Amino acid sequence: MVNKDSSSATPASLRRTHRGLMLSGIQAKPGVSRAELARRFGFSEMAATRIARDLLGAKIIEEFELPEDDTGNQRRLGRPRKGLRINPKGVLAAGITVSAYFSEVSICNANGKTIARREVNNSSFEDAAETARLYANELRDLIKDTGIDINRVVGVGVALSAKTTLDRSEIVRSEYFGWDNDGGQFWDEVRRNTGLPVVIENIANALALSEMRFGAARGVSEFSLAHIATFAGVGAVSEGRVVRGASGDSGRIGHFRSHRRPLRCTCGRDDCLNLSATGFGLLAKLGKLDHGAFERSKLPVYASALLELIDDDANTAHLSEAGGHLADALDPLAKLLAPQLIILNGTLGANDAYFKGAEQKLATEFGYGPDSGFRLMKGEVSPAEAASLLALHTFCYSDRLDFERLNHSASADDKGAAYA
Repeated sequence: MVNKDSSSATPASLRRTHRGLMLSGIQAKPGVSRAELARRFGFSEMAATRIARDLLGAKIIEEFELPEDDTGNQRRLGRPRKGLRINPKGVLAAGITVSAYFSEVSICNANGKTIARREVNNSSFEDAAETARLYANELRDLIKDTGIDINRVVGVGVALSAKTTLDRSEIVRSEYFGWDNDGGQFWDEVRRNTGLPVVIENIANALALSEMRFGAARGVSEFSLAHIATFAGVGAVSEGRVVRGASGDSGRIGHFRSHRRPLRCTCGRDDCLNLSATGFGLLAKLGKLDHGAFERSKLPVYASALLELIDDDANTAHLSEAGGHLADALDPLAKLLAPQLIILNGTLGANDAYFKGAEQKLATEFGYGPDSGFRLMKGEVSPAEAASLLALHTFCYSDRLDFERLNHSASADDKGAAYA
């Protein structure tokens, strides 16, 4: 319910909040009525009608006639019942996924469906600003080459393996890429080269938010998502919000203590989960590496080798064993957070053998079953999709929607059609 008594709220900020709530409600339940939205969010039907009228005028939503209930009863008299749904072409969002596995830029529509994508050929991630410039230019070219109206693109989401700050739009640290605090350079390069609002987020958190709105965790307010690829990280959601911790550094499950290995984690230890339950550990165990410490210059090598390893059925037992090691960390995670779901995602986390290994060990050694209070399941959103969905979540289904720009674009389209 909306708090309309906040002394700090202004009419403009309330309108932004109400629009975000209305859009979220319509996206979650296509066909919902104005009256139902008003009851759900605690404002008047008149306010709901006014907001709906604005959103319809800006072509962000559309009205449609609801089908009659197939009950055999006589057709209801009066005007046909109408509901509201998102206009998929009314809002678009862009994504940049910085990864050795899924290195690409993409565009999705308001329902989260990818409508354009392009792989980015990037063999080096040494400099954050140069990396940002490369991806931003590729995204700008994709928008231009596909003829997409940039005025309907609400923003750009960037998903990558790093600790980030949403308030300052900075990459604080990336053990994976070797970047220290960039002072907002990555964000600024993307913003300047695309002319669009930008949000940067850790890949596990971006996936968690995407699964909550569009995937396996729809309607779930308490869940955790483990992203497992070269290394491991967790995005935890409580009451519909990402848990960031006091330092913004939560979710570092890869540094849970596990089995000792003749390897070195990025933190310098030899007993991190990163060395036994992830791609780096698997590659070392199967003799695919000629070194014992993680080398950032070899990111593309790790990615291609892990993808090859996963495709070989001879490695099923090793994948299952690695999934079992992850279960050792999921047990305390479940006890601490009591989530409704734990979702496995990522190149390794989504693998069948790996998933079954984690599932089986949770059942046999930790006693988790159908009545344990949480479900273990695979994610439905790919890491490549998470960036653009993050942008939708941040810049469309929230109070950060730039309604005036979209409304102006719709008015310009109408004038152009009138003179055509």
